[in-house]
Amino acid sequence: MKHSVVPCFLALVLTGLAAGLPRAAGETVNLRVGTILPSGTAEHALLQELGELWRKESGGTVKLTLYPDGRLGGEAEMVQKLRIKQLSGGIFSAVGLAEIDPSSRGLQYMPLMFHSWAEVDYVREHIRPLLEERLKAKGFEVLFWADAGWVRYFSKEPGSFPEDFKKMKMFVLAGVPEQVDIMRQLGYQPVSLEAEQILPGLTTGMISVVPVPPFLANALQFNREAKYMLDLNWVPLVGAAVIRRDVWERLSPALRTELKGIAEAAADRIRAQTRAEDEEAIVAMKKNGLIVQPVTPEVRAAWEALAERLHPLIRGTIVPAEIFDKVSADLAEYRATHGAAH
Repeated sequence: MKHSVVPCFLALVLTGLAAGLPRAAGETVNLRVGTILPSGTAEHALLQELGELWRKESGGTVKLTLYPDGRLGGEAEMVQKLRIKQLSGGIFSAVGLAEIDPSSRGLQYMPLMFHSWAEVDYVREHIRPLLEERLKAKGFEVLFWADAGWVRYFSKEPGSFPEDFKKMKMFVLAGVPEQVDIMRQLGYQPVSLEAEQILPGLTTGMISVVPVPPFLANALQFNREAKYMLDLNWVPLVGAAVIRRDVWERLSPALRTELKGIAEAAADRIRAQTRAEDEEAIVAMKKNGLIVQPVTPEVRAAWEALAERLHPLIRGTIVPAEIFDKVSADLAEYRATHGAAH
């Protein structure tokens, strides 16, 4: 899902960029940052406040121009704008990161593989050097990794078992044709759309179910049309802040080290905040009529059986085989010591 990371992540990226770019007398540094994250939220207001702070602190030499709401297109289109140097950095989900290198999908596209945030954190930290090296080889520096909640199924009609969703038209983010093919093989009705088309699609009936974290469902008001939520953590929605290496390497090595340290420290706090907001969103939506459908042992067993069917189809197509295997091995290593909680 493109709304994979909350807007406050963008604030951190821009803080780092504004701090490190050259500020010669009379020089104006224009930061162009695109994201599909929504405006009108408290986080977006924070970005605007930070932009004003940067302007004042730089004596007016740093100008921040934000392009939220997918104004510059979907994530694939924005990655292309990075490549042709129309943008300097951005926030992407695994979908956008996969436009650079598909390895990042290993953190998001393996259904029911992760059982807790502790497992997500463990695997991410073990695999990130490999992922970052591959992204660096493609011309991008990763400033930090983040997540935006567990993807759950929001639908216009009630549904608990996987079979219930075969009669529904399911949103799939544009740009992952392999996912569409696999879903069709299994009897589902995927509808490939850009993120900004979700709410209109729900309103018109073009789609009837959306896999999305509760935080984003609440922020973008998907629950107005999709009033049922299956309480199943399908996959974590994971993303990263990236910057073009040619921009990053304009900074001194010492400054790059300093900015990375600041980013890592802040990312820990941000992850804790956004995970809490995800659960708070469910409480808020229930007050507005959301119906949470519990997952019984029978329902969970049915979804786990579906995930077992999906994994060999995903391995080597959506997720590179060596990445799939490394994630599986890291999880086995973690559970050997900590156990496997559901």
